[in-house]
Amino acid sequence: MAAALLGAMVLRVGFMPDDYIWLGVWDHLRPPAPLGNTPLDVYRTATGVPEHTHALAAAGVFPWWVEPTLRVAFFRPLGSVLYGLDHLLYNRQAFGYQLHSLLWYVGLVMLAGVLLRRVLPGAVAMLAMFLFAINGSHAALLGWLSYRSVVVSMLFGLAGLYFHVEWRERQRKGALAAALAFFVLSLAGGETMMILSPYLFAYEAFSGPGRPAQRLKGLVPFGVLMAGYFVLYRAMGYGAGGSDMYLDAVGTPVEWFKALVIRVPAAIAGLTLTAPSDYILDLSYVPLFTQLGAVGLAVFSLLLWGVWPLISAGERRTLGWMLTGSFVSTLLANSAFAGSRTLIVPSLGSAVGIAMVLYFAWRGRARTFRAGAVLAGAAVMFLLHIVAAPYVWWQTTDMYVQMQAVMDRVQLRFDEALDEGALPNQRLVVINSPNGLIGIYGSVHWWSLGKPLPRAWWTLSYSLDEQLATRTGPNTLELALPKGNFLTSVEERIHRGERFRFKQGDEVDFQGLKVRIEEIDAQGPKRVSFTFDVPLEDPSLKLVEWKNKKVVPWTPPTLGGPPAVVNAKVVQ
Repeated sequence: MAAALLGAMVLRVGFMPDDYIWLGVWDHLRPPAPLGNTPLDVYRTATGVPEHTHALAAAGVFPWWVEPTLRVAFFRPLGSVLYGLDHLLYNRQAFGYQLHSLLWYVGLVMLAGVLLRRVLPGAVAMLAMFLFAINGSHAALLGWLSYRSVVVSMLFGLAGLYFHVEWRERQRKGALAAALAFFVLSLAGGETMMILSPYLFAYEAFSGPGRPAQRLKGLVPFGVLMAGYFVLYRAMGYGAGGSDMYLDAVGTPVEWFKALVIRVPAAIAGLTLTAPSDYILDLSYVPLFTQLGAVGLAVFSLLLWGVWPLISAGERRTLGWMLTGSFVSTLLANSAFAGSRTLIVPSLGSAVGIAMVLYFAWRGRARTFRAGAVLAGAAVMFLLHIVAAPYVWWQTTDMYVQMQAVMDRVQLRFDEALDEGALPNQRLVVINSPNGLIGIYGSVHWWSLGKPLPRAWWTLSYSLDEQLATRTGPNTLELALPKGNFLTSVEERIHRGERFRFKQGDEVDFQGLKVRIEEIDAQGPKRVSFTFDVPLEDPSLKLVEWKNKKVVPWTPPTLGGPPAVVNAKVVQ
């Protein structure tokens, strides 16, 4: 009931930026360049094939600085089919899509409750189920339709884990086959089964029946299944690379480990203190979340130590494998950039830990310093994880509603500035973007609405700082940053990881546009030139800038004259 009531808040949320890609694909719109996505493979966003990447950058789907080998391709056929079913039933009515996602979420919570009641005493299991259901971080995942695949995959994964426990502890006929079947469905839903797998391994380590050799043997069927999955996954070209948003622990282990030093403390802060870990998208918040993660872990550990004498041996074993699975899954989940949307799998184990603290702190309340301190700490946890949960759900969904409104306003501004009749014969040059989200999705959203496309859509900069635009030739424009650097923000590094740094003099050549890195320092490019195949005044170029929250025509400065100041943040 709690999951349904809180989850119903997402019904007012519309489509998020990623969703417009899937909508365009399922509408069978002619793509601006060869897309990796197909109706039954909508999560293959970037193939890693340089020719494909270059064509998409030339069309404006990717920015000019995209790493040619960028690959963002995820095996989620079940998620693609479910999205197609929504499109068939509801077309572009987001309410139906969100209701569908909500039903999956309620089912996930119910199944989590079945598993928890199987491995924990009734009162603790029900409290843990309740904490999992109302966890505020789940709103960020549930409200973003593209992430439904995580819920679907986790649901089937928990079913598989339940039957694995039944097979190992009760030797139920057919339980192993049922477990493997659900694991296959989970893998068809998405990569979440890989993130959930530490719970299975931890179960065998802490609670699996039999001697160590028997526990190891109990993992063989799942291990064989996963080995086959990994082979097929790679053979079919799935995986991630070239980006700082998605990191491959196998392909780039050093970068993956360095990223976890930033991402995992933020995730722990979210799990223990309900801190809004999405804020580390702004890298200036990283030190704060590192400290919050340490504080949250210390407080939770002390509270658990305080109630430890009251917990039975069987409950300790369950707590051990649940918390181990939670922590290791936190590492795996943060192969994608840390944020609330990565916390749903780790939150299952943390819900068990917090439930133990709340339940036994109340049962063990006594007039001793230790009991009083634990009860006070548990009261803080109660406020953070239960009392504050409805606010977090509302605040997250409200943020999504506002985000959708922003994307709609962006399209309105482009509508006002662009002549749809003339656009197919023009190359659109957007000098600046007011933020990375608009830079990434502005052209994609326009395409997904079925609007006519220009011959090319080039956004020159996502930088939010003041930029100087200098005319250095009839066909050439330079953008320079007096303060800061290009290609340092999270949004910019989605398409080009830090390890693929440009060097001074590097060039990117498109048909009709050549980009050159003119000046660079240790932090990144400072000055970039853009040379077109025609003078800047040529009518085939449609030059616009974001100014005063609108898209307005941009007049290039005169050759030899002072630079023009470009700053999308300034509102006059």
